[in-house]
Amino acid sequence: MEKSSKPKRTSHFAAVATPKRSHSVMDRIVTPVSRASNSLWSSSRTFSSKKTPQDTYDVAIIGGGFSGLWSAYHLNKLDPSLKIAIFEAEVLGFGASGRNGGWASSEYPVYKETLKKRIGSARTAQLFEALDGSINEIGVFSSNQKEVGFVKSGSLYFARNKAQLERLKAKVDGSSYFLGANEVKEKLKVEGVLGGVFNPICATINPFSLLNSLASHLERVGVAIFEGSWASPTHGGALVNSSFIAAPVVVQATEAFGSPGREFIPLYSLMVATEPLSDSIWNEIGNPERFTFAENSHMVNYAQRTTDNRIAIGGRGATYPFGSKLKTSKESTAKVHETIRVLLKSWFPVLRDVNFTHSWGGAVAVTRNWEPYVQWNPKEGFGRLGGYAGDGVTMSHLSAKVLAHEILDKDSELRKLHFVNSRIRKWEPEPIRYLGVNALVKLSGIADKEERLTGRASLLNRVIEPLILR
Repeated sequence: MEKSSKPKRTSHFAAVATPKRSHSVMDRIVTPVSRASNSLWSSSRTFSSKKTPQDTYDVAIIGGGFSGLWSAYHLNKLDPSLKIAIFEAEVLGFGASGRNGGWASSEYPVYKETLKKRIGSARTAQLFEALDGSINEIGVFSSNQKEVGFVKSGSLYFARNKAQLERLKAKVDGSSYFLGANEVKEKLKVEGVLGGVFNPICATINPFSLLNSLASHLERVGVAIFEGSWASPTHGGALVNSSFIAAPVVVQATEAFGSPGREFIPLYSLMVATEPLSDSIWNEIGNPERFTFAENSHMVNYAQRTTDNRIAIGGRGATYPFGSKLKTSKESTAKVHETIRVLLKSWFPVLRDVNFTHSWGGAVAVTRNWEPYVQWNPKEGFGRLGGYAGDGVTMSHLSAKVLAHEILDKDSELRKLHFVNSRIRKWEPEPIRYLGVNALVKLSGIADKEERLTGRASLLNRVIEPLILR
């Protein structure tokens, strides 16, 4: 790359907190992580990385998930002359990118009404327009990648008690619309359904296949990708497996595997998948369009029909680990996996005798106010992105696109999005954080049980909502 075409250092970041390069990207993992994963998607792995990096790159990206790969994609698209390397400590997609529910949605971690109060209706509309644009761009990229299984067929949230139904009605906004019980059953034959809200702006994907396709594309255009490469940012570049790699620009894209301090916490989301289901079973369930679906409970859940006719379903419920320490035991909490299986069978009693072939889990990063972050420090040549709180398939694409424009100082309306170069609100110190987060997890489950029994909105919701800050 010619000297004159290197990423510019601007003063755009001057007014906000400055992210600094750190040597402690992976220092908080207290339980050894295994390369093995029982994720349904991991069987689609096809990528094989390079072995030995060079001494110098224009951009060094730490993290081989969607954030890292999309950052390389957008940087290369804006300036194909850039010499870019991606360093992944384990294997591509080892984190949430290879373990998620496969929703490329326009959902944002913060509720839309809360956002409007924070940033106004116009900026909120700009954000959701940008999210829809990212879904479409992912679709264009996936159009020649059959294995990704991209289909923009929407998402359905359904209610099975009156309290859920009342909350759902408040979700009708913009492109989404309300469905009565019979209308829901025409789409998805859920036991005991009272109504639902359908949003056409959501796509279903195989996330690991998308990651594989993206990695293969990046290698074709000259991006170097290295697995098994533990890296941390340092002055003038990055330390990779204890060797110095020079790079004027370093991007940290490690999501929940970063060193959080009090800026974000890891929340665990667990998943299970059924065996491939017969046509007769699918006739009793519906959903030939493969839209995503979920029950509108307090405890997060999400499901999809896969390309090989399984149901992959996930949810929260695992406890938060003290001090934000990542623990692989949290990924396989048997009680939570069983709760998810029971939930799915309660939706579709026809599944009572089916086998579940996969169970897995992983951590997502959540900031205190549930906002993602995109930060660029031109003086240090250091950028970072993450904090998607479980909505990362689409948000990672959008955030990486924003960061690429920041690094190269390219004009874009996306740079005006409210979370760009904003301060990250800190979580409470321990043990307040540990007690508070786990209390909220517990209370969410109790509130759901109460509403199933009474049909009335749980009084606990008055405690949960103000504390969550969403």
